[in-house]
Amino acid sequence: MTARAPCQVEPFKGARYQYLAASTLTETGQTLFPASAIRSFGTGKTQVKIGVIGLTLKETPDLVSPGGVKGLTFADEADSINALVPGLKAQGAAAIVVMIHQGGGQDPAADPSGCEGFNGAIRPILDRMDTRVDVVVSGHTHRSYVCDYGRYNPDRPFLLTSAGSAGTLVTDIALDIDPATQKVVARRARNVIVQSAPFTGSRGAVANTDAYPRFAPRADVAAYVQTYVDAAQVFSRRTVGQVAGPVSGRAMGYLIADAQLAATRAAGAQIAFTNPFGVRASLIPAPDGSLTFGDLYAVQPFNNTLVTQTMTGAQLKAVLEQGFDSNGPEQVLAPSAGFTFHYDRRRPMGDRIVAMALDGAPIDLAASYRVTTNSFLAGGGDTFTGFAAQRDAVIGISDLEATEAWVKALPARAVPAADRTFDADR
Repeated sequence: MTARAPCQVEPFKGARYQYLAASTLTETGQTLFPASAIRSFGTGKTQVKIGVIGLTLKETPDLVSPGGVKGLTFADEADSINALVPGLKAQGAAAIVVMIHQGGGQDPAADPSGCEGFNGAIRPILDRMDTRVDVVVSGHTHRSYVCDYGRYNPDRPFLLTSAGSAGTLVTDIALDIDPATQKVVARRARNVIVQSAPFTGSRGAVANTDAYPRFAPRADVAAYVQTYVDAAQVFSRRTVGQVAGPVSGRAMGYLIADAQLAATRAAGAQIAFTNPFGVRASLIPAPDGSLTFGDLYAVQPFNNTLVTQTMTGAQLKAVLEQGFDSNGPEQVLAPSAGFTFHYDRRRPMGDRIVAMALDGAPIDLAASYRVTTNSFLAGGGDTFTGFAAQRDAVIGISDLEATEAWVKALPARAVPAADRTFDADR
């Protein structure tokens, strides 16, 4: 999403491929898009058919703005897949390929085409999946792996793949199918490291290495991409502010929360929060400390608006507890300056926030406070449903505009100190 006028370079003509949505259901109970497809390869006696099932996360409503999925439900992944396999087989599919957004991960130091210590939320799905599935192409976790899942569950010897993130890997998958028997006789895959021209990323220069093959950019694709690079340069490369040093990790979340608090003081804001999963990059300033719009956009590419609402101290505690419950991965919300909280994972779930304070004074559970978040959180995103009450809500500027206004200050903004959230077990 963008606040700028879309399609300034060329009109968007729509996707030229079919979306699949096996588990995304409308209010009528029908799938939003077709659930599966059949693709044929070869002709005559050598022809084989492959059935493809595509689906997204059951947890999608927890990860996107609620308004974007209003009226939709997201069914169990394994149940959705298993319901489709018999029909695809009846249509002559010799192989079944599942494309699923859920994923897992292997040991961080392992070969990207390996599967060491594999675990993750996809495993319970695989363990319930129809054994006639041949290949599962996964994602979500941004991790790379190629697994013979039979190592972990001999009854489910699926070929499981994931190509990591950001186009740094491409998975080369091959299925050998005997057209006479219509059986898969071999399946294999490897993650190919994509190394093209050297470039400069958010963490600085990235040079080529002789450890991996180099691939020359395809001229027509490179020219097409350059059209958009050129069109965006004037806007993205303009200097918008400065910061005293690199900002990453918790400090990045704190800086964003500080910016949001400052931008909504007029709405009565006393506290601001941002979600760690909403921080998509670090800020690496130029040697003179300057930042470009492109630097900020890499951190916050969502175009969320700011929402300031009234919450009691008890509601504050409850929403902070949601960062430590079993509904989704742990997320320690990043607060603005002046607000601190202590947590203890050893305590029972729902009672892990042991202290909260604003400007040194303990939070009164019965008192009211004005709290700012981005609109994604305010709608209950990332499982923080406690923000969705929206009492006396005031809508403000975008989160990106707030950060831009914050870093325009002189002298340069300091890197926030990591002294706002405290783990009692450390």
